[in-house]
Amino acid sequence: MPPASAIVYIIDDDDIALWMFEEFLHGIGAQIRTFSSARTFLEAYRAGPHECLVCDLKMPEIGGLEVQRQLLEKGSRLPIILVSGYPEVHSAVEAIKKGAFDFLEKPVDGALLVEKVQSALERSAQLHAEEVAEATRTARLSLLTPKERQIAELVVAGKSSPRIAEELEISVRTVENHRARLMEKLDVASAVELVRLFL
Repeated sequence: MPPASAIVYIIDDDDIALWMFEEFLHGIGAQIRTFSSARTFLEAYRAGPHECLVCDLKMPEIGGLEVQRQLLEKGSRLPIILVSGYPEVHSAVEAIKKGAFDFLEKPVDGALLVEKVQSALERSAQLHAEEVAEATRTARLSLLTPKERQIAELVVAGKSSPRIAEELEISVRTVENHRARLMEKLDVASAVELVRLFL
């Protein structure tokens, strides 16, 4: 069961389809936000940590593939489940290649939609956690001076302090001092932790 903060966006120009999707999904515990226009959705959308989009492929003005394209242009990683009332093998392949989470044909089976949406929400949470971890890693590494960064990379490459000292033409003591400072700045206790941070 996703947390109450999770959001499922639904875009479909067919009011009956919107109502059906909302009915299928109302019991999963997430917030459901419906839009009859892709343009309205794109204007209102703000990225969040736990979300997915169910979007009709064929709509007036802006269709599902165009929604996907615009979101990708903005750097969004919102998991998208595209739905279509027509056999759209080419469009489905194109959408999946560009990172769509899934593609369903109408009439959509309610239980299948719930399953796909729950999986998409889990993927969204995973992507958000990865983004947070990467931002934290980048922030930690930015604390290093250029020399500390250079020494850290040589440590990660498996080189000993004497070898690093030789390569950089500095004393072993200087290497050790830099190494101690960078380990403290990065809050790591061992070379193994340092390697993990750089992977």
